[in-house]
This record gives sequence, structure tokens and C-alpha cells, in this order.
Amino acid sequence: MLNDDDLNRYARQVIIPNFEEEGQEKLLKTKCLIVGAGGLGCPVALYATAAGFGYIEIFDDDVIEISNLNRQVAHKTSHVGINKAENLVEECKKINPSISIVSNKERFDESSNITNFDLIFDCSDNPKTKYILNFLSHKYKKILISGSAVQMEGQLAIWKSGVNVDYPCYECAFPKTNEKAPITNCREAGIIGPITGIIGSMQVNEAIKEIALKNYRSKAGYLFLYDGLTQNLEKIKLIKNYKCKLCSN
Repeated sequence: MLNDDDLNRYARQVIIPNFEEEGQEKLLKTKCLIVGAGGLGCPVALYATAAGFGYIEIFDDDVIEISNLNRQVAHKTSHVGINKAENLVEECKKINPSISIVSNKERFDESSNITNFDLIFDCSDNPKTKYILNFLSHKYKKILISGSAVQMEGQLAIWKSGVNVDYPCYECAFPKTNEKAPITNCREAGIIGPITGIIGSMQVNEAIKEIALKNYRSKAGYLFLYDGLTQNLEKIKLIKNYKCKLCSN
């Protein structure tokens, strides 16, 4: 049950139909993992904190560089050289000290334990981590909300293949290949800061709907493509690959 402080803090959420106090109680019981504390991880962590996800853990072994600051909005010039996850946690605590939020400075890999989490935010910037997150989320039946952004474009998808066998996984849509992948990281291709803010906000919005809304029909199985130049948002229906080595076994 929400206490008076909760009702005041989350007042503008609990008045929403199909959300109400029950939805907020669900958020406060939710444990979520954020992998990446950069351009996507910053808005995801800040908005998840503000919304009242009860337990948040942030993974990132990288340190803040001055070139990060055009988009990684929780980090400041005075924070250069500090671990990203640690700094992001401290900034989140200033927004909402009533939730539990911790940092993890280790590199996320296949040995990382995700079993205690209800929901995973993929805010990573490299294919290797995305495939690992897909593998672990499928194996342990977790909701995975994945974002990516480069230049003036962004992508978003909700992956639930471990929760429902009829849904595709990340590897269904983006099969592993030996061919050289196109450059998709900000360091080499560039990025406009607001694009990461838009995609990160969308990730948290989808998480809130998945966890808290009554009678909500999941958008898992779709890929959302955002074009910041034209302001177009496309929704593409994804087809499950029943020969996928990961999710169809």
C-alpha cells in the first residue's frame, strides 16, 4: 500500500486511468537492470527513478569523458574521469531517495546474474552486449527493452521470447553473421544528443506500460524506427524465426 509520501510523489501517475495506485505499487515492487550508463542509460535511469521503479541496478565499467557530455545528460564536466554507473546512481538519488538504486562497475557479460530482475533495459552501444542480453533474457524469461541510437536515428523493441514462445527474440530479427557489421556506435558514427533522450524515454514508457497498466496489450514483436530528421516513427511487425538457434529450441 502506498504511504502519504508515495501518494504525493507519484500523484500525477496514480490519477491516470488503468494505472492508479495499483500500478504504482507494481512499479515499486519491480526490480530492473540497466546495462549502460551513457546516452540511453542516462535518460532511462533518470525517468525510471522518477517513475518509482523500486529497485534499479546500473551496469557500466566505463568512465566519463568530455566527448560524452553532448548526450549523457546526467554527467557533468566536473564528473569527467568518474565511473559512469556510480555517477548516474548519485544523480538519480537526488531525484528520488526513496527507492533503492545501486551501481555495478563490472563489464556485463554472459556470467552476469540477471535472475533477480523483472525487467532489463538494454542501453548498450555494441552488438556483442545486445546478443548477450538477448541470450540471458530469453534463458531466464525476462522482459528485455532494447534501444539504440546513432546520428539522427533510433530504434526500440521489446523482446519477450522467454516469456511467450510466440514472440521473436533479438536474434530472430538480427541474426548473427560473419560479415563485418556497419558502424553503429556513437564514437565512430556520431550522435545528436536529443535522439538518445527520445529513445531512452520511450524505453521507460514501454516498461511502465508492461508492468503497471491494466489490460495492456504488449508491443513486443514490433520494431520501432525513429527518424529525427523527418520526425517519422515507423512500426514494423517482426516475424519469429522458427529455425532460430536461440529461441526455437
